[in-house]
Amino acid sequence: MNHKKSLRLKFILGFIIVTAPLIFFLFYNNFYAMNVVRTEVSQSYYTFLETQVKSLDQTLEDTSNYILRIGTSDLSYTNLIPLTLYPMDSGDYFMAKQWLLRKFSDDLSTYKGIETFFVYSKKNKDLFNVQNTYEDNQRFASVLFPFFQAAKQIDFQNWQIVMQNNKYYMIRVIQISPKEVNRELYVGALIDIESLLHPLQLSDLGHSGKELLLMSDKGIPLIQTSLSTGNVNVIMEKLNHKDSKYISFSKSSQRTKNLLIGFPFQHAAMSLAVIIPEKIVLQKLLYFQRLLYLIPLGLIIILAFYLFFVKQVLLKPMHILIKGMRSITRGDLDVRLDDNSTKEFSFLIETFNIMASQVSNLKINVYEEMLKVQKAEFNHLQAQINPHFYLNSLNIIFSLSVLEKNLLVQKMTEHLADYFRFITRTHRDTILLSEEIGHIENYLEIQKLRFPNKLMFAISIPEMYLQNNVFPLLIQPFVENAIIHGMDKGKAVFHIEIKAQPSEEAPDSYEVLIIDNGKGFTAEKLEQLQAGQYAEGHGSDDKHLGIWNVHHRLRMKYGRQVKILFENGIEKGAIIRLRIPNQMTGENQGGRLNV
Repeated sequence: MNHKKSLRLKFILGFIIVTAPLIFFLFYNNFYAMNVVRTEVSQSYYTFLETQVKSLDQTLEDTSNYILRIGTSDLSYTNLIPLTLYPMDSGDYFMAKQWLLRKFSDDLSTYKGIETFFVYSKKNKDLFNVQNTYEDNQRFASVLFPFFQAAKQIDFQNWQIVMQNNKYYMIRVIQISPKEVNRELYVGALIDIESLLHPLQLSDLGHSGKELLLMSDKGIPLIQTSLSTGNVNVIMEKLNHKDSKYISFSKSSQRTKNLLIGFPFQHAAMSLAVIIPEKIVLQKLLYFQRLLYLIPLGLIIILAFYLFFVKQVLLKPMHILIKGMRSITRGDLDVRLDDNSTKEFSFLIETFNIMASQVSNLKINVYEEMLKVQKAEFNHLQAQINPHFYLNSLNIIFSLSVLEKNLLVQKMTEHLADYFRFITRTHRDTILLSEEIGHIENYLEIQKLRFPNKLMFAISIPEMYLQNNVFPLLIQPFVENAIIHGMDKGKAVFHIEIKAQPSEEAPDSYEVLIIDNGKGFTAEKLEQLQAGQYAEGHGSDDKHLGIWNVHHRLRMKYGRQVKILFENGIEKGAIIRLRIPNQMTGENQGGRLNV
């Protein structure tokens, strides 16, 4: 049965064709809703992030302008110059320093997020800044002194990011340089990055699973984060090439997706980003998503009930009908179906039963006619074999008479009488194997008289096969062909052996072997015989008439259970195997066996 064309498959495909567009629409609707939510949420956070970054950028810009004003205004400059000219213990140095500290202290409250303003004199190696506590002063010194020790790396145009004690700071500094060397004076501002972002971390951005990320343009995280360095590098790459306001991002340690929203600073080489888990963004769609994931399971359950219903209403009655048809094709004409599932199938099954009865009656009539025809053909085939051997026997007697071998003629006549006695009983459809073997022995004795000292034979048939039923003249054509075509005309003694043995390939059959040491088959003749070409032409070729008759009678009786196999011996000679089904009988129908 071709399953590609089965109704079951067609019903399943039809169900899928109907439901697939609905499922696709539900999934599309879900993905569309998710994208809408992502877009709206990301837009909201993007706007908030943009506002905060621009506010911090404004603080950085205002602080830069303030430092520049300190370094360029006349009043401030007047108080900065003494720091480059006088030693630290002079009164002028002290008064200038106090004026700057008061100025910084008064102005610091105006600039939110700034830790301190400072002045550093390279000549005196003096650093002073606005301070609240001794600890703050020590902390600022630990950041600024190392910074100025690497003076060659100082950028006087932009904010710089430095790390000290595992914390990141931002420093904006300008240089006030008199003409004399080693009298440089630096004015600047210091920002603790964590303190700068502290208000944002306290807001909604730093809670409920959301995570803030501040990173430099080199991909270095500037505040504490759970992200790995690889994650930060991926985020920087995505932000540099983003074409929308949000990016889908997955942490290397997790499989859950996140929304990444970032915004760069204008006055510092860094960017601020927020990472929001999608489960928070899509929280309102959670139940809808779960329902969407349950839809395929629900469809599978519906499909199962649908197929069960179709099976009971349509497939089961159709299977019963198909099963009945297969029984008819196997020859079981007694099959009758019984099913009352629906009105339509009841009509089909009732019609099937009527047709099966009619076919059964028709087959019985046809079979009887075929038996009559086969009986007539079988009798005709036997009539073809009898004169074939009879003419050969007369030819042998004539040859012996010419040689004036009267004793051999007498012996020949005796064997020939036994032969004709056997022939007169071949009106029977079957005989015992023992009778056929006795007939073969008579034939070989006749041939032995014809070829003295040139023919030897041996017959070995186990007792268990002697009572098997066989057709008359089953073995004789092969023995006759072996002598006619296999015997060497020289001095070599021709030996022929007939034996029986169980069949290895068919346990219910046995094999009769005719083995000789003659010429054997040529390659071309062996190929023809193995291909069954002796059966072509319906026996019109006299050379193969006997073989064709045996083959045809066996096929008429047993079908393809029988086989005639031809092969050459290992060294020389030929081997013929007749594979015949076992058919034992308890009735001894006469005959003799001389082995």
